[in-house]
Amino acid sequence: MLKKKWLLRDFDKKRVVEISKRFHISPLTAIILYNRGIQEDDAIDRFLSRNLGVLHDPYLMKDMEKAAFRIRQAQEKKEKITIYGDYDVDGITSIAILYKHLREMGIEVDYYVPDRMQEGYGINRDAPNKIREGGTSLIITVDTGITAVEESEYAKEIGLDVIVTDHHECKEQIPAVYAAVDPKRKDCPYPFKSLAGVGVVFKLIQALDDKESLPELMEKYSDLMCLGTVADISPLIDENRVIVTEGLKRFRATKNVGLKALIDVSTNGKAITTSTIGYTIAPRINASGRLGCASRSVELFLTDDENRAKELAESLCEENTLRQQTEQKMFREAMEYLENHPEVKEDNVIVIPHENWHHGIVGIVSSKITEKFYKPSILFAIDGEEAKGSGRSVNGFNLFGALESSSDLLEKFGGHELAAGLTIKAENIEEFRKKINSCSKDQFSETMRTPTILLDAAIKVPYITLETVNDINRLQPFGVDNPTPLFAVRNIKIHKISVMSEGKHLRMTLLKDGKYLDSVGFGMGEYYQYLQEGDFIDVAFSLDINDYKGFQNVQLILKDIKKAGEDAETEKE
Repeated sequence: MLKKKWLLRDFDKKRVVEISKRFHISPLTAIILYNRGIQEDDAIDRFLSRNLGVLHDPYLMKDMEKAAFRIRQAQEKKEKITIYGDYDVDGITSIAILYKHLREMGIEVDYYVPDRMQEGYGINRDAPNKIREGGTSLIITVDTGITAVEESEYAKEIGLDVIVTDHHECKEQIPAVYAAVDPKRKDCPYPFKSLAGVGVVFKLIQALDDKESLPELMEKYSDLMCLGTVADISPLIDENRVIVTEGLKRFRATKNVGLKALIDVSTNGKAITTSTIGYTIAPRINASGRLGCASRSVELFLTDDENRAKELAESLCEENTLRQQTEQKMFREAMEYLENHPEVKEDNVIVIPHENWHHGIVGIVSSKITEKFYKPSILFAIDGEEAKGSGRSVNGFNLFGALESSSDLLEKFGGHELAAGLTIKAENIEEFRKKINSCSKDQFSETMRTPTILLDAAIKVPYITLETVNDINRLQPFGVDNPTPLFAVRNIKIHKISVMSEGKHLRMTLLKDGKYLDSVGFGMGEYYQYLQEGDFIDVAFSLDINDYKGFQNVQLILKDIKKAGEDAETEKE
């Protein structure tokens, strides 16, 4: 088990009391707001309201006016537009909502999703030729394209105009396209930089539409926008908070036939939350891009045929099962590689190549390696002379920046601080491993090597009530930059302890101050070996409501366990 450090956030008690009284919320909820940096009255009011007034003017985005003009020109001249999108959930939902909107504008529109196995990530040089042969004169990229300098130039050479809409990090050179819409452009004044790709597409739709009101557009598209935003692990603050809130309102009663079919076959009637989307629905959509053809996921969201939607949804579930099996096998092989190459295991950045891996799944396995060792990792699937890789990072280490420092060895790369994709010649992998570790060694501190649990408060058991949890849930949706609040209780007794799902998960009933608390530790089954009934422990957890046959009770979702007194000094932030 990886040892974790508990860090207790500090707060101004006087200001917390003021917030609690001013906004009629519990002191605990006020503490959470304060800890998120939401401390002034205007900011608190804005955060709690989650209304459409939070959304910014789309024309504040660089090149938005040019993009809207070119699309209207295509509408007037009866030109055909092809949407070129990524094969993940963000890209697929981006294609779907833009396709629907352009069709409503009367534009002839098609979409193109590259084959992950044959074409790889982003715009490839052959795709523009195929698209032009279909009669297209304008390509709009979604969730991709901001680093495709050479490919965009080639598209222009063969007579295609290109509008890029993206949200990924930009390199020094922006593609010389008709319009490049990306809030992360250095010269873009847009106030919110963390939209998902589907969020950027929605801003384009806002700019194009002067007939429907913002509430009407939200009614049409917020369900798919919510799905893409959550799946892309975008910060759930500012505009994203509104997008996800609006989407969650409409998710269960969605009018999208394909999304409804997918919800029906995958959730078993459970409440739809950001966790349901991230861990149940999104993986099924991603499975098509990882193992099969992502175009089927686009078709799912575009079809109005209920039978076809059900067929597509069930096939995605089957592919997801296959993906899980493949993932488990690859993870075992990755662990075997590290046992046989201890020097790699000791590196700050773990680099693992393999000749028989599915490159559509290396990113998921990289996430598991990073989670297990709390180090950045990059896994490569070697195919002949070339290898395609995917990497994941830890907080504080900019993976995209590290790849830039080793870019002379790479054929292609792109991504974020915490996740990236890359292509390299197989013969250069070992040199790359040495270089990225050499260039990055000064970026690592001892603090970065230890996973930290940020606790909002240490609380007393009597405060753990349904009323408390319901009040805290006013701060939903939780996600990146608005994390699920975490708390600690010290010196609590284990009344009962057991494991579930063949030892994978831990279940305990805890007792303190005469009150019993149910708790579940997902993926924490290994703790069962060194804990027993009667032990006193310290627990870090989030709060949830377990609803069983109409009976509700508070449930602790465990994040870490320490023997009482084992780590008595919890540091303050």
